[in-house]
Amino acid sequence: MRVLVYAPFCVAALLIGWYVFAPQPVAERPAVQPSVSLASPATTQSEFRPMLDQPAATPVVASQQGTEVDGVLEVDAHGNLIITEQLRHLFDYFYSTVGELSFEQASDRIRQHLSVHLRQPALDQARGLLDDYIAYKTALVELEQRFPVVADIQALRSRSDAVQRLRASLFSPEAHRAFFAAEEVFDNFTLERLAIVHDDNIPSTDKAAMIEDLREGMPEDMQDLLVPQIHQELTEQTEALQASGADARQIRDLRLSLVGPDATGRLEALDGQRQRWQQRVAAFSAEREAIKQHPGLAEVDRQRAIDDLAAQHFAPNERLRLASLLEQTAGDEIDRP
Repeated sequence: MRVLVYAPFCVAALLIGWYVFAPQPVAERPAVQPSVSLASPATTQSEFRPMLDQPAATPVVASQQGTEVDGVLEVDAHGNLIITEQLRHLFDYFYSTVGELSFEQASDRIRQHLSVHLRQPALDQARGLLDDYIAYKTALVELEQRFPVVADIQALRSRSDAVQRLRASLFSPEAHRAFFAAEEVFDNFTLERLAIVHDDNIPSTDKAAMIEDLREGMPEDMQDLLVPQIHQELTEQTEALQASGADARQIRDLRLSLVGPDATGRLEALDGQRQRWQQRVAAFSAEREAIKQHPGLAEVDRQRAIDDLAAQHFAPNERLRLASLLEQTAGDEIDRP
């Protein structure tokens, strides 16, 4: 459902992922009207919620049953809306229902939610934010139509620059920074990284070090912004490579391009630990099955032999993990038709 909302906006992100073997989603989110003040201490929306004549609570659609609204509304001591990335999350939450609802209906649900949880002046500021968000998304669709789907880094860079100019033209610097800083840092880093990865004039042995220098050359707070995106990308692309039957060299090259040589070494050490654990469990399971199939053992003797076998091969803390794994395996066998 969320895909239906954002499909036109994720073309460039999918192209970026094409270069590194798997998709790399990049979200598009709203921004804020420039009149909002950040000067005063923050207060949660509940302290400025109207006490009388509140609209009815925003109805919940089927796909969001049992969920909480993603995104916190905050106001300062003067009742002004505070600009944070949480406002983007709130809009995204409601627009994820497009498909079950129309875009206009989803917009009306946002307006109703704002009316319930905000009072003036924050309410008008939030309504202005929603209008800006809708205008931005509309303009973004038109912008995407001017950029053909071309697997070319320069075309991706041109598209990214155009999107950033669009945001700057619609939102204040304060709002632009609050809502798009993390995304733009990651996009710019990704494009620079891809330029290094696909430059045939750079020896492959030098590329990982250059990417590491690129990351370390960024301000520390910007490096922190990259961490969750890089980890998500690494997980998704590693799983995609493994599913396609990639060898250890391809996975190593991916890790080097994303997290550098030090982290790659740590990940490979974890791979080795995981493989050794799986081998030990497999050997134990084979011996355990032989004990279970032995015809001359009473049930109590069979269980004692299995417990002794586990004690011989696993430390006490490992046996807890082993028991959980065996229980899960047994449950899967019961569920299997």
